[in-house]
Parts: sequence; C-alpha cells; structure tokens
Amino acid sequence: MTKRKVNKLALMCAASVVALTTGAAHAQQTAQNTESVTVTGSRIISDITLSPTPITAVTADQLQATTPTDIPDALNKLPDFIGGASPRSQNNGQNNNSGNTLSLRNLGAIRTLVLLDGHRVAPSNRDGTVNVDALPQMLMSRVDVVTGGASAVYGSDGVAGVVNFILDKKYDGFKYDINAGISKYGDAAEERIGLAWGTELFGGRGHYEMALRLFQQDGIQMQQRPYGYNHNTWVQAGDGSAANPFTNVPYGHLFNQGLTGTITCGTGCALNSYTFTGAGQIVPMTHGIPTGTAGLESGGDGGFQDNVATLQSRQRQGEFFNRFSYDITPDLNFYVQGSWEESADYSTWAPLVVSASSSRPNTFFTNNPYLSSDAQTRLTAAATAAGNFAKAPVPFSPNPSKGLPTVTGPAVASNTPVFTAPSYVPQIVNGQNAQSQGAIYITKGLDRNLGITTGLTGKLSSFNWEVYYSHQESRVQVFDPTNTNNARYLAAQDAVIAPTGLKVNGVDVGGTIQCWVTTQAQFASLYPGCVPINLFNPGQGISQASWNYLKNPTFWALTQQLDNIGGSISGGLGFGLPAGEITSALSAEMRWRSYDLKSNAEPTDFVNCTGLRLCTQNGGAAPSLYTQNTNAPVSVNDNVWETALEINVPLLKDFPLAEELSADIAGRYTDYSISGTAETWKIGINDRINDTVRLRGTMSYDLRAPNLNDLFAPTSVTSTGFTDLLTKAPAGGTQLVTKGNSTLTPEVAHTYTLGVVLTPDFIPGLTASLDYYVTHMTNAITNISYQSTTVQNLCISSAPTYSSPYCLLAARPVAPGGAGYNAPANFPTQIFSSPLNSANIQMEGWNLELDYNFDLADVWSAIPGSVTLRHLMTYQPVLETQNLPGTPYSWTTQPKTRMTSFLSYTVGDWGLDLQNQWLSGWKKASGLVNQNYAAPRISSYDALDVTVSRRFEMLGGDSSLYFSVQNIGNTRAPLNPTNSSNPGLFYPTNGSAGPGFSYNDMGRYFTIGLRGNL
Repeated sequence: MTKRKVNKLALMCAASVVALTTGAAHAQQTAQNTESVTVTGSRIISDITLSPTPITAVTADQLQATTPTDIPDALNKLPDFIGGASPRSQNNGQNNNSGNTLSLRNLGAIRTLVLLDGHRVAPSNRDGTVNVDALPQMLMSRVDVVTGGASAVYGSDGVAGVVNFILDKKYDGFKYDINAGISKYGDAAEERIGLAWGTELFGGRGHYEMALRLFQQDGIQMQQRPYGYNHNTWVQAGDGSAANPFTNVPYGHLFNQGLTGTITCGTGCALNSYTFTGAGQIVPMTHGIPTGTAGLESGGDGGFQDNVATLQSRQRQGEFFNRFSYDITPDLNFYVQGSWEESADYSTWAPLVVSASSSRPNTFFTNNPYLSSDAQTRLTAAATAAGNFAKAPVPFSPNPSKGLPTVTGPAVASNTPVFTAPSYVPQIVNGQNAQSQGAIYITKGLDRNLGITTGLTGKLSSFNWEVYYSHQESRVQVFDPTNTNNARYLAAQDAVIAPTGLKVNGVDVGGTIQCWVTTQAQFASLYPGCVPINLFNPGQGISQASWNYLKNPTFWALTQQLDNIGGSISGGLGFGLPAGEITSALSAEMRWRSYDLKSNAEPTDFVNCTGLRLCTQNGGAAPSLYTQNTNAPVSVNDNVWETALEINVPLLKDFPLAEELSADIAGRYTDYSISGTAETWKIGINDRINDTVRLRGTMSYDLRAPNLNDLFAPTSVTSTGFTDLLTKAPAGGTQLVTKGNSTLTPEVAHTYTLGVVLTPDFIPGLTASLDYYVTHMTNAITNISYQSTTVQNLCISSAPTYSSPYCLLAARPVAPGGAGYNAPANFPTQIFSSPLNSANIQMEGWNLELDYNFDLADVWSAIPGSVTLRHLMTYQPVLETQNLPGTPYSWTTQPKTRMTSFLSYTVGDWGLDLQNQWLSGWKKASGLVNQNYAAPRISSYDALDVTVSRRFEMLGGDSSLYFSVQNIGNTRAPLNPTNSSNPGLFYPTNGSAGPGFSYNDMGRYFTIGLRGNL
C-alpha cells in the first residue's frame, strides 16, 4: 500500500471516531457552483479564502439529508445555534412568537441578523425576531453563517453574527419533495409537499421561477411523553443553601393550592387546609412527602398543573414564492420577486391555579348554596371564630389611564363570614374530560408574511452596482377563544337562593340557585344571563352553561412593516499597492418601520366592581378583567438611514510568511430617528502564509439599536403585593406596570476573532479551521423590575438625592430627592418593569471546523463509493451576564461544548447520511450564592440521525426515495425542572435547561419521502 493510501486510511480511521466534516473548503466549492457570488460578511470579497471573517456555509441538500422536515430545524442542530425557538413549542402562546428563530451563540435571536440574498428580512414576531420558516425553502441553495460582529457591513442587529439564506436564482426545471413522518409514540404526524419550477424566457434573457410548500404537523400533549405520564409533574425544591440544596422532586404538588380547593378561613381557623369532595362536602387534605420548599410536597392532595398542556403545538404552514429577472442589456438586469407565507399554531393548556395573590377571584361566602348544609354550618362557625369577615368595599378606578370614574362594590355587612379557596377552575365539565367539552384553554396563533422586492443590478466599467426597493409586512394574530372574564367569574361565584317570586325573563326562579346580581334589580342588567358556578363538586364539575358564561373570546393582532430602499457599488479602484489593486464598496440604505398592534381586550382593563360583592381590591385596583393573552394597542413608527464604506487593501504578496496579505476595513454611519446616531467599524486581516496555512483575524465595534417593541412594548397593569425597602412601610398592594422604554439607546459590542485555516497538500481533500472569539457587550438591553430587592437597594444607595435611574421605576407621591421621599407615606402608587440599558455580557469561545472527502478506492481499491466527513464544534466556556451594575456576573446555563458531525457515503444509486449532535453536560450552579444542587450536573445529550436513500429514474428525471430516522436512539432530554415563585405549576417543557435554551424532546422520529428533478 502506498504512503498516500496509508495516510488516507489512518485519517479515515481517526475521522470515524471524531466524525470530521466540511469546513471552509466546502463553502468555497459551494460558492464556485453558483452565479456571481459575494462572500457573506463583505460587499467586495468574492473568494472565501480571502475572507478574514469565519464563515460556515451549508448547502440545503446537506441540511435536508438528515432533517427533511424543515431547513431551520436542521440549522438549529448546528453548534453555533443555541437559544432559538421552534414553531412547534409555543405552549399557551404567551411568548407571542411564531416560527423558527435562530440565535447565534446564545446571545439571543434578537442579536442575530437574518438576510435573504444579502437583504435584511423584516421582523415577524412581537419581540422583533424573524420567523425564518417564512423563507422560500424549495429554492434555497445554501445558508451562510457568519459568526462575529457584522454591523459595519449590514447595520444593526448583527452583534452575534449573520445568517444569509442564498437562493438559486437560475434554477431551471421542476423539482419536488414529498414526505410524511410520525414519532415513536405514534403522535406528531406530519405531511409536507414542496414544489419548485424554473425556466428561461425570451431566448435566455429572462428567467422565471416559483416555489410552493405546504406543511402540517400534529401537536403533542405533555401526557403523551414519559415525563407527563400519570400526572407526574417534576419540580425543583429547596433554597439552594448547603443545608437545603435544590432537589428534583417528582409529583410536585402545592398543598395550599389544591386542585379541588384549599380552604383558608383566617388565622387559626379550625378548617384551614380542608378541601371539597362530593356535593359540597369538606374533608381534611392529605399531606404528601415534605420537600425543601414550604408548601411544596411530593404527592398528596396539593395542586399541580395537570399535564393536559401542549408540549409542541400543532402547526400548519403554506408558502409561495416567485421571481422574474430580465437582462435589459448584457450589463443591466432587472428583477422582481414576491412571497407569501402563512402559518398557524394551535395550543391547549391547563387553567391557571388561583393563589392567594392571584388576580383570579377566590373568596366565597360561607352560606354559598352549593355547599352542603353541614359545610355551611361548620365554615360559618369557624370563620366567625377566626374573625374572617368580608372586607368593606374600597373605592377604586377600574382603569385610571382611561379616566374611568371611581366606583365602589356593593356594601357587605361587616360581620359576614367568608373563606378563600384557591384552586383551579375544575377541569371536568358535566363529568366528562374537559378537553372534549372545551373547558381547556386554547390558543390559536396565525402568522402571515408578505414581501415584494424589485431592483436593478448592473456592471459599469469595473464596478458592480445594485439598487433595490422592498416592502415587507408581517402580521401575527393570537386568538384565545376560551379566555376567562373575571367580572363574570365574580358574578357567577356569588351564588344565592333566589327569593320567592323573582322572575327572570318572565320565568319564576324563586327557590333556585341564582347569581346574587340577578336577584338585585339595580344590578341585574349588568350581568344578563349570569349562570352561577359550582366549584365545590369535583366529581361532577361545573356545568357546560357555567363554562360558556365564563368564556370571553379575545384576540390581538400585530402588523409590522418594513420599507427598504438601498443601493451599493463595488469594484476595483484602478490603483493600489504593489501587492494588488485596492477594491472598495459604497452602500447606502433607508428603512421605514412601523409597529401596529390592535386588540379587543387590554391587560390594563380591570373588573368594574359595581354589583359584585366579592370584588376584592388589591393596591387600589380590582382583579384584571381577563385571565390571559391580552395586549394593549400600540401604533408607532420610526426610520433610519445609513451609509457604509468598505475597502480591501492587498498589503503584501509573495513575501516570506505572507504569500498573500490583505486588510479589509469597513465603517458605517447610521442615524435612527428615535435613538440617535451611531458609528460602527470592522477591521480584518487575512494572511495566506503558504498553500497550507492561512491566518485570519477581525476586530469590530458593533451595535443593536432598540427595536420598536423594546421602545414601545404594550403596557400591561396588574395588581401585586409589594414590600417597599425605601419607606419601610408595611407591605401593601400596588400596581405593577410593564411597558417599553422610549429612552433606550443602542447596545454596544466589541468582538475579536483570531483563526487559522489548514489545507495540507499531503492530505488532499482535507480542510481544517480553528477560530478563537471574544465579545464584550455593554449597554445591553434587559428587563428590570422594581420588585427586585437589588434594584431597590441601588435606588436607596443614591441617597440623599436619590438620583439613581432605578428610583424612577417607582411612582410615588413625592419625587426623588423631595422632602419626605423615604417617609412611610411615600409608598409607591405604581412600580414599573421596563427594559433598560443596564446589562454587560461577556462571551468567549472556540470554533473548530474539519472537512474531508475522498473516494474509498483511494484507500482500498476493493471498496467502492465516496465519503464526505464534516465536523463542527463550538467550545464556549464563557457566557456571563451582569444585569445590574455592581452585581456578580451569572453564567448562562448551556452546554459549553457542542458538536455536530456529518458523514455521507455514496455508492452507486445508494446513499447513507448520518448526522450526530452532541451536547456536553454542564453544571447547574451559576456562580452566585445559594447555588447548591443535590444533583449538580446536567448529563450530556447525544442524538444520531440516519437517512438511507435510493436514486432511480422516474418520468424521465432523477428521483430519490429516502427513509430518515431522527434521534434513532430515542435519546431523552435531560430532566431539569426550573425554580420559580410557583414551583408546583411547572413542567420541564421541551426539556427546558434554563433561560434561553431548550433541548429538542421530540424523541425518535420517522420520515419517508420522495424527492426528484424533472
């Protein structure tokens, strides 16, 4: 065997262990197979070997080989992507987002710039992120991933990097891809059909292409997965101290929030911790096994979120794209393209538990007629003995921002005994499963994206130029057909026996159970058709009529528009240094953005207590009118204009250690109509030392300007209990106001990269690259609430002037620095939760790419076929955030090491594709105090995808039948319950590993499909 073959055999054996993959050479090969190419991350570099910026290019074929459902799903398996979202993980729809979003290096999808053929894609979601599922996948040629700052080239948002989806703009022919799939558990069935057609027109001067894709996938309920069987809600207990470490607890139940109600009737009340059984009977609750968290038990009669909620949403999607181009002259091309995409997701979720601090009503009179006579007698005596009587009505305004008059609920005798029973709305209707009867909350999300782009490209002497205009519009709608109207809830739960002779709609209802408001002539018209609700018979549940009365369909719709005019010109300047000609690119762009949210129900709406005897006020406000999923109307817009210059200077050529040395310098000036002006820049060095070794490095100053949601997020107002550290007044109620912040300024980041690329000639076909990166971000936007004790102390530390900006997060009768500012009478009337430029982020890591492709015959002549190996690895030991000045940095919970490996083997008409994703284990502790865990580490995760394909001729074209198994080992996501203020209510949704990161917990998934070209 020759030395060359020995080298190949040794390398192949090593590759089989580490599963090497394609790197920069693969990207270069891809680029050479397309039409005129400019490397992503630059407007003038057309050869990837001259790019100082690390670029990972992955073809659409490679992505779909082992993930045939969706290209963005495949991208999210690559190690650089972490912290994004999936369209099939919407849960109850409160995240207000739709579709796949991509997040580079876990800096957040909001800091990853998405481009389509180098042009900015409009935001799809409320938070400003882009639904990349809306892009035309059937005509996708490849995806370029630029890691590192790119603001100087493309503008705001490219702090973490850029993802550029490249279209095949000269596709000629007809192709199709049809598949269907199902999970190991017999759920999540999906069907997908994709079609594309392209043809030349007008003798080759014109070209037209179009693509259509339809996709749908069934949803998954939590109880359909092993973690959800038998109502097993995993939670985290403990306080994190050495004596009481955080511990994973199965069957986590909250004793004071029982599913059938936990009775509280005053301090020392003899019937505290009783619950309901049968027809209004009361019995003592049974305790479960104690945990390290008070009130949280394993098992017992406590409450929990029954696993009827959605693990992955049901989704359907359709998209259509078409493009026409025409060569007006050999040097002038016109093009126009349009796209339409619409997707919908459907989620179901369990009703929220009612806690003592919740806005959901939970107080009852002890003589409620749905209670048994024995329960009425005992509760009345016990509540009276404990002095637990109805509170006197408190004047308040249902919505001060709307100028509504102050109202007061009906007077109640001061010696009227009451009790509270925090519980779920019963999930049984007429003795049947609530889901079949419609008693489960439903969220329907509808996302529509429209776009049209037209432009001219041309050549003028040695310069290439382009001008274009695009209009893009996205619309997100969230429907909640089963939202609860708490005013009706309050009316319905105040049930009484109607007096003799009372008529409703001409019918004598005397002696029957009715709503109290129905029996009062002055209030009856406020709640016509009120149906009393029986919450004390868990065996039978509420009636369908009661449930229908409580339901109040709500929706909100957000429309975002982006109009973009841009142009660029690039080419050689005709002069330069001895090493070569200087090239440059000048670009300019103007964008107009709008953000228009409409809603039929607002979070600032509160219950009007008129006619409601049990309407308890908290902090000057009644309960919120709606339970869930409401947004306040907003209509705002802004604009930005910017200009940029990029210059590439060949410095040396044919020198020792510098066969080809060049510098790439870019700068951009930007003027935002709201947040002001900004300047960004980037410097890159590329040094080809010889044919084997190339060095590259960059340094950049990047920014992300606040988007319209950051600046003007819809206002919501809720009642909350609050302990004020400044005034030291007794704990009381106030209003928590959540809103945007129009004074935000851009986030700023400094990023540095340094790398080496190896293409050894003694191993043909091998390319390896290793890059080090570091990012320091300041002025980062993060949400800050005055509820935080740390925030309050930062305000207090600025005494006596109280000039800290954090003091402004509390609205008080006396302004900061005024006389009596810290007096008890200056208790806040409102506290705020808003985004502020207060965070610092540090990130550091390494990227490794390896690529090797060869014919097996070169290793052993008896073995046919060819092999392509590709390995991508990211090691990210540092990702820390300091949310407030002077506070410790905290580690972002995530696997520090992430690897994705591809192996493709082709022999004749058969193909075998393997993709392996490996995520390292990680420590749960973030470096803060009281971060002790009984199980201190999350285990590693490894999932292997396998596809077998067979090519054949059909209808005169090439076709391929494929069978794919994703996660063939059915690897489960590591169990990691999260800690929260209501730990008993949370299930480890989608294998949640902490803020900003989730594992894919689909399990083994089978897909069979047919694709081909005609």
